[in-house]
Amino acid sequence: MKRLVLMRHAATEHHHIRGDKARHLTGHGRQEARVAGLELAGRGLQLALVSTATRTRETFASLGLDIRAEFMDALYFGGTDAMLQRIGETDESVKGLIVIGHAPTIPGLVAELAYESNPQEADQAQCWYPTSAVSSFLVASSWATLAERDYSGVQFETIRRY
Repeated sequence: MKRLVLMRHAATEHHHIRGDKARHLTGHGRQEARVAGLELAGRGLQLALVSTATRTRETFASLGLDIRAEFMDALYFGGTDAMLQRIGETDESVKGLIVIGHAPTIPGLVAELAYESNPQEADQAQCWYPTSAVSSFLVASSWATLAERDYSGVQFETIRRY
């Protein structure tokens, strides 16, 4: 079994003079990410796929996880299709993957993945998925199969909201 963790970036400043992509985390956001990182530390994560936005980079850094990260524009500009494509390109030797991105993509994908095993949580993710929320899934299939939207090997594990 593999583990997939989807996380929305931590709390940010409302605007930045250089635009949305340049927004930084607030002090509260850094604290939220640190708390999430403490909980994620023992979850077997090996790789992070992170949007190139400043706030997602800072969220990853604040987690304090000692894992390799790949920063991807597609996770900032693209939707669930782009995110699934990037997940599907993950090497099968990776057994623990975290993806840090944005709304509406992260809650949308959480809802898609959770629907079969927990429709109530899927609906909740669509309605309320605040900053620093983390969802975890167990995946029995390959990353590539997941990218093809075959969720038969996916089991919803939990959503944590900070």
